[in-house]
Amino acid sequence: MLDKTYPYRLWKLGKDFRKYAELMIVNKIESADSRILYFMIGHSFELVLKAFLLTQVNFNTNNNFTINELRSRRRYGHNLKKLFDESVKFKNFKSIVKDVNNLESYIDNIDVYYKDKDFEYLETGIIFVDNPQNLLKSLDLLIKKCEKICEDFLNRI
Repeated sequence: MLDKTYPYRLWKLGKDFRKYAELMIVNKIESADSRILYFMIGHSFELVLKAFLLTQVNFNTNNNFTINELRSRRRYGHNLKKLFDESVKFKNFKSIVKDVNNLESYIDNIDVYYKDKDFEYLETGIIFVDNPQNLLKSLDLLIKKCEKICEDFLNRI
């Protein structure tokens, strides 16, 4: 059975990755290229989306997500688009998408490189990812909206 604190802790870790991405920008920490920054943003998206999915427990059926299922490379792995598409099936996530401008397009944009670990293994030469500030604005709203869902989950179980 899922530890009821796990979705919140996973959400918090996603929020922390986002915070460190912001620190790179604010402190003008430059690496050889921006792959580290984009990896942290992508990983934050991944953790927050997985935290959301883990809160979508249906006690009347056995259609619950497990962390092993969400980590499975064949099913979801690091594929942000698959995680987003699964999340948008839920009514409470659809309202998040309405409130977060360009969320799907930003996820599509960064996922091209993130899902195949191109930010980590330098497989691709030049990367074409949206401005990190735009990604962070969208991510901030997603994090804020999912915080309440993860907190409510703690009280529901």
